Amino acid sequence: MNMKKFLLLLAFLPGLLHAKDLIVLQSGLRFEGHIVRMSPQHLVFENDGQRFRIPASDLAFVGLDEAETMDDVDACLRAYNDTRLRGRQWHNFFGGVFFGPITVIYDLVKTYHPLKDERVLLLSRNKGYFSDPIYLECYSYRAKTYATLQAAGGWATWVLLFSKR
Repeated sequence: MNMKKFLLLLAFLPGLLHAKDLIVLQSGLRFEGHIVRMSPQHLVFENDGQRFRIPASDLAFVGLDEAETMDDVDACLRAYNDTRLRGRQWHNFFGGVFFGPITVIYDLVKTYHPLKDERVLLLSRNKGYFSDPIYLECYSYRAKTYATLQAAGGWATWVLLFSKR
């Protein structure tokens, strides 16, 4: 194999290795591309930059590319990023200032879930993972940690401001 063929192979190798989703219709037609959205009623499919909406009744087979499977680390990273969308930093801080240890204990006992946070519901791109147990565990841990630290910071501020020197 000469050098030109080798370089040509290296140039086209990423395109050949890029796996795609496969759709087979009831009529026997096959399509390769990328599935954008799936619902019980229809499927949105993208092929060569064009999007197609296919009713679920017309589908015979849907083969998904397994290259984008989510592992535990990816689920935790998504959950940690979503806890940033919660907001409520000042609520927790001033709760700690005014109510002190009660707010800290409340934040430690409270169960955090992304479906109960309106901002996360509106802004998150990870809505499909809200039922994943790894995602929920990481989300709850990080949200609980942030809220407790903010409330403890508020309590410490109250102690520093109003303590006798």
